[in-house]
Amino acid sequence: MIEVNYNELCPNKKGLDLFCGAGGLSLGFMMAGGQPVGAIDIDEDAINTYKSLFPMAQSVHLGDIEEWHPEDEIEVVDVIIGGPPCQGFSLARGTRFVDDPRNHLYKDFVRLVEHYNPQWFVMENVQGIMNIGGGVIYQQILEDFGALGFQVECRVVNMAEYGVPQLRKRAIFVGNRMGIDFQWPAKTNVKKVQKTPQHELFLPDYNSVNSALSDLPLPKGNYFSHRANAQMRGPRNRVAETEPAYTLRVRGDEFALCEEPAVSAFIPGDAPDEPRHYHLLETPLQEFYRHSAPEWIRQPAAKVVEERNTRVLTGTRKLTLRESARLQTFPDWVTFQGRRTSQAKQIGNAVPPLFGYYLFRQIFSYMD
Repeated sequence: MIEVNYNELCPNKKGLDLFCGAGGLSLGFMMAGGQPVGAIDIDEDAINTYKSLFPMAQSVHLGDIEEWHPEDEIEVVDVIIGGPPCQGFSLARGTRFVDDPRNHLYKDFVRLVEHYNPQWFVMENVQGIMNIGGGVIYQQILEDFGALGFQVECRVVNMAEYGVPQLRKRAIFVGNRMGIDFQWPAKTNVKKVQKTPQHELFLPDYNSVNSALSDLPLPKGNYFSHRANAQMRGPRNRVAETEPAYTLRVRGDEFALCEEPAVSAFIPGDAPDEPRHYHLLETPLQEFYRHSAPEWIRQPAAKVVEERNTRVLTGTRKLTLRESARLQTFPDWVTFQGRRTSQAKQIGNAVPPLFGYYLFRQIFSYMD
């Protein structure tokens, strides 16, 4: 079980978060013991969320990163983290353009790495960044950081292999200027092989949708379903009890919990009210969601009902924001600012904090 102590942040592990969003990567950084000192994003609601979660960060800026020069407010940065906007890189867009101006926002990431010369950096993006334009952007990223003296490792990571109840694959760049051969953190959830006299079964040992949600006082779905879009002939379904969710998107209404597998162009029912108490714990993942909030977060203690949640969904329904946040591994003490659509966008854009925790714990082991 992960043990988090937010009151013992290390002053020698200061992090600057670029394109921070709601702060999923910063939260993983802080859970591992790092101290966020600054961040920037162009989304006002996301910045308001970030400020509420990380009051120790002395420079949190709303605006265009190309016009941001934080050196007057932040003197030392040990780790620079963040994810440049991925719309130009995404595999889901059908047509991709190497000259899309959004593909070059990482240059500002490089600019700030050059200025602060941190020990480490971590940059996240969609896996399409590896092959867009035949690998032109990928090679340019390696050359840019290499020219600054950084040794860079890149891997497409399936977040489900680090406990996230969601099959979410992202390209993760990790660079350091000490010449360290970085070893990726050990996977916590790997595939198991079940042998029978006739054949071998490869069973993914991933956290499922229900392993994340079943202690909430809401009707449990038998299936986690993804509505059809222009690239799909029909909806997709996963068994909620045994399989993880699909990759969460910015729009929260693309996904639903269902009694039966979704067919045709189904329209899910409305989301229930946000849960205000808990049923008994059923999984270690649920215990992680319910761990104590930092001392600067003021929230009433949630009531626990001394019984298991046995309610089963009839029909279909959308996810609540708390359920979406859990599928991204945000602890329950995290709240998001803005209207519901803005909160769903912040959740869908985030890097799962649980993966960030494992990644930065590994990086900090080299720094220690």
